[in-house]
Amino acid sequence: MSSISARRADMDNRNCPAKKKRRLTLGLQSLNFLSLPEDIVLRITAGITLKEAVRISAVCSNLRKAWIHHPNLDFDISTVLAKGNQCSGRYNRVMDIKRFIDTVNFILREHSGFAVNRLAVKFELHKEHANDIDGWVYFAIASKARVVVLNFSPYLGPYDNYYNFPGHLFNNQNSSHLQVLQLDRVTLDPNDLHGFSNLRTLSLERVLLLQDLQYLLLKCPVLERLSICLCPELHDLYAAEPLQQLKFLCVQYCDISKIDLHAPNLIAFEYRGNSNVFFALKECLKLQTATIAFHVAENIGYVFTEIPVVLPHVETLHVEVHVNTQIHGFAKAPLRFLYLRHFSMKIILAGAKRSGKNSILQLAYILEAAPFLVDLHLDMNCGSFCEYPPKRDVIADRRHHNLKQACIIGFNGNGGQVALVKYILRNAVQLERMVIDPGGKAVVQWMREHIGRISAKSELVPRDRKGVLTIL
Repeated sequence: MSSISARRADMDNRNCPAKKKRRLTLGLQSLNFLSLPEDIVLRITAGITLKEAVRISAVCSNLRKAWIHHPNLDFDISTVLAKGNQCSGRYNRVMDIKRFIDTVNFILREHSGFAVNRLAVKFELHKEHANDIDGWVYFAIASKARVVVLNFSPYLGPYDNYYNFPGHLFNNQNSSHLQVLQLDRVTLDPNDLHGFSNLRTLSLERVLLLQDLQYLLLKCPVLERLSICLCPELHDLYAAEPLQQLKFLCVQYCDISKIDLHAPNLIAFEYRGNSNVFFALKECLKLQTATIAFHVAENIGYVFTEIPVVLPHVETLHVEVHVNTQIHGFAKAPLRFLYLRHFSMKIILAGAKRSGKNSILQLAYILEAAPFLVDLHLDMNCGSFCEYPPKRDVIADRRHHNLKQACIIGFNGNGGQVALVKYILRNAVQLERMVIDPGGKAVVQWMREHIGRISAKSELVPRDRKGVLTIL
């Protein structure tokens, strides 16, 4: 019995959190951290955050300098300013900024500068703090950091008070290690940049561009990902020479009129903004996935008349549009997506009095425009649920031999919706499953959902000859 009791006592001691912590502390105190091989030090520090490294350094004297080898230096309000110590009011906010800058300066001054992978700063800073920020950028260059992130997005001041990114600090030699550059709320003059020979990702958000981006793009020979968002002075995205390595392109909410690029290896493209933009991406033969989101009305026709020309090889297409009218020449055959397999559309439709009875049924064009479509997903926000269905002979039946999955979200019993579903059931001869969701994300009113479910069961279920319908 005594031996059993002893073993139980030993197990209790091992499982006691306080004693576990004491044993860990004793073990760490006996460890001379700085005497370990460099690769072991790097492995230890890379597996924890900078904040955790600082906490560990407080355990014992041997680990006081553990954090000076940390490869990922992420500075934001949660890691630099202790929780609960952030101040409110203008004067206190100034003091917070001073504490933030002083802390970052101290850490970078004490850091070894060896094997730095990432330097990221996210805080409310601007032109007034340029001397300190320039020093941080120079530290990133000297330590050969592969990732640099300057995100001053909390700052809401005017453009002329933005921090000026110091492109003059970079040259072909000292920028060779940089692979990722992310800038938010800064001023950038592309002519000051001499190029980044190994830059693979460039992200610009709320960046005030003083010159066209063409010069910079041509100085980034291995650029793979380009993301541009809310850059007010970007009016054209153009490059005179091919961007051979570009694979991902995203342009969002810029006052842009033209995107003209030759990117032979582009795989994914995303555009969000106004519809009066000219796309010239016909040479992008490997482009497989695209997202096109317009935020003005009168653009449903663009989907069927322009996108097949702009993106002829796309296989997966996501579209967001507003519809107020019918497509001109509704009965005419559309252009063809010969490679399209997966199509999803988020659509806001006006009432029948404004848009006409065929405003929803015209979406049947999708089957004719994409003869090899396999998967169809429609997410509708339809303003009217009392609209009578259009005449059946408005659009001629044409058999579709590849569609297998279909989903309509926001079904509320609108006559055009009923006609569209019936059209798909009649013509998609290989259809395996169609999901009708009367709720959806946009249609939240209980009455619309209730009427939609009743309509689906009464109008659609009898038409379901093969038992493919699922009504949620």
